[in-house]
Amino acid sequence: MNKKNATAKLELKDKDTGVYVKDLSTYVVKTPQDMLKVFEEGNLMRHVGATNMNEHSSRSHSVFTITVESSEIDD
Repeated sequence: MNKKNATAKLELKDKDTGVYVKDLSTYVVKTPQDMLKVFEEGNLMRHVGATNMNEHSSRSHSVFTITVESSEIDD
């Protein structure tokens, strides 16, 4: 998994299909286990710090989008 600079600011964009975040990393996985690994590695890059309201408050957001593609194999 290639890791982008964790402090980089990402831009929210709007298009006909909805809001998306520009320049996110994209990974192709073939198994649920591979998808979970990508999710867990991304979660490790998040920053968490205490606030007056919540001692485990997240100081970052996470976007995890799953696109499922399938095809039929001819005999």
